[in-house]
Amino acid sequence: MPRYRLEYMKKDIARYLSHRELMTTLQRAMKRATFPLTYTMGHHPRPKLSFGPPLAVGVAGLREYMDLELDREISTLEYLQLLNDHLPPGLRAQDLVKLDPGEMSLGKFINCACYRIEAGSAISAISWEQLFNKLEEEYPGLTEGLLKWCANPVEGYLEVLMQEGQGGVSLRTLLDALNQGIGTTLLLPSLVTRTALFHLAKGLLTDPLKKYTRPL
Repeated sequence: MPRYRLEYMKKDIARYLSHRELMTTLQRAMKRATFPLTYTMGHHPRPKLSFGPPLAVGVAGLREYMDLELDREISTLEYLQLLNDHLPPGLRAQDLVKLDPGEMSLGKFINCACYRIEAGSAISAISWEQLFNKLEEEYPGLTEGLLKWCANPVEGYLEVLMQEGQGGVSLRTLLDALNQGIGTTLLLPSLVTRTALFHLAKGLLTDPLKKYTRPL
């Protein structure tokens, strides 16, 4: 059966959907858009869908992914438009590609993520390198899970590239550490956007659609 990978955006009011609510919403939209989904066997058959790493409630995602198995090949452009016609505000399908046979699942492929944290005026008043070094003492392994970071004092945001899964750092842990280090409680999930997901191998970052690769 052919497998496809969908890239979608989750922002605005949709950022407050739980992962389960998101799964249900996308599944219903696909049914209404007449996607020829395949189903599991048994008394309670379910569509064969799999998702990338869940987003915490309140966090937006600019490039999120899910895999789906269909019972026939489809026109990706046509079904992308059909899906968008049935998605609620805040959710938008951006790309749909057919996967090659044997392509890695999202769970195995994605091993790092890029987050943008809107920190406002706190950005310019902080030595971020000193802060991360200090937090490492109180949160062992924190900096090991952070692959790269960049503070933009003009636009007031901190961008971090983090490991996902085993060996990674949770976003909640990072926000707790930053709030403690800055001396605030204002850095909330609603100020965070996951801007990209990647596969990191041999110093190269590749997106899940394999449309571009760039150095770490």
